[in-house]
Amino acid sequence: MDSVSLMLNSPRGRHFCVNIGYACMNGDGSYRGLRPAFPDVLAKVDVRTIEQLPENEILNALAYAVDCARYWQTPDEEDIVFARPESVAVLKPIAEVLLASAIASWWTEPVDLANQRLVQKFNSTRDVAELPLLIQPVGDGLQRWREGAVAQEAKFVEYLIEDPDNTDGSEWWSIPLADGVYRTTRSRECIGAMDLILEEDGFGWGHARIWPVQVQGAPRVYEITSPADWAHLVDTYPLAVAASRRSVWQYTTGEYHDWFIPDWTGVVADYDAVHLTMMGYLSTPGITIPLTEHSGATVLAGWDPDTTYWLNNDFLALGDMRIWCHSPDGLWAPA
Repeated sequence: MDSVSLMLNSPRGRHFCVNIGYACMNGDGSYRGLRPAFPDVLAKVDVRTIEQLPENEILNALAYAVDCARYWQTPDEEDIVFARPESVAVLKPIAEVLLASAIASWWTEPVDLANQRLVQKFNSTRDVAELPLLIQPVGDGLQRWREGAVAQEAKFVEYLIEDPDNTDGSEWWSIPLADGVYRTTRSRECIGAMDLILEEDGFGWGHARIWPVQVQGAPRVYEITSPADWAHLVDTYPLAVAASRRSVWQYTTGEYHDWFIPDWTGVVADYDAVHLTMMGYLSTPGITIPLTEHSGATVLAGWDPDTTYWLNNDFLALGDMRIWCHSPDGLWAPA
């Protein structure tokens, strides 16, 4: 598939294009709230106006699509409507112009090692002293993660033996959520760190600490720019999670499969970090991705745009921290 087709095959990509269309139609960058007469209204949008949208408005439109991600439940009404063929046909010109725009020129780029930021979010300035110290070594964090994943899978296998119709939910994400594994994103001229605004199912944080990250040496980074890249990673380092993901991923994809995720203890033997590009995010999360080397499929879930997970943080050193605040008008700025 070409980039436009990949983007429109993805619920996040379609949602993003809808937001961009309404931002152009409204003329003031707004895209939330009532969406009248979709898709008829967006069929009349002058897609040339996309080139006039500043990057911060583009990213805010993406942020809304990212925040609406839910990979433990069935698609909401908007996602269902956006996936209809007549909707995709209307969104195609928007996707074509958007991906050809100057603003999207870096969306397929690998991790920007010279421009990474580490972010910790919190609710108020009173919480600062309670946050953990950085950087903690990974140590046996990934091994403990694997032991926990295997134990959870065994528990859900027992549940299904006792009751084959059991639909209890479990972990729905497929990220390396382990002690000592840190995540970074790049900064842009319009935002101190992408992680400030691009967060799936965000908690509405009011404050953040941001450190510039000095990446030392030459880390081995695996890049995810498409569903095929994610499938290759899972195929190469598979961990079976058919029972524990059975219900949650059936809800979000509508399909039953023998599900797999990456075994991050295997990945770290060959790679120090894994980066999801912007295009990778717009084309990959929330869909069934068949595997070629194993009889089954996988889902990318819980991984935010442009985020790099550091399985080996020996390469990271932090610069001087700054505190940023989220204002009532929805903007982030240095305190």
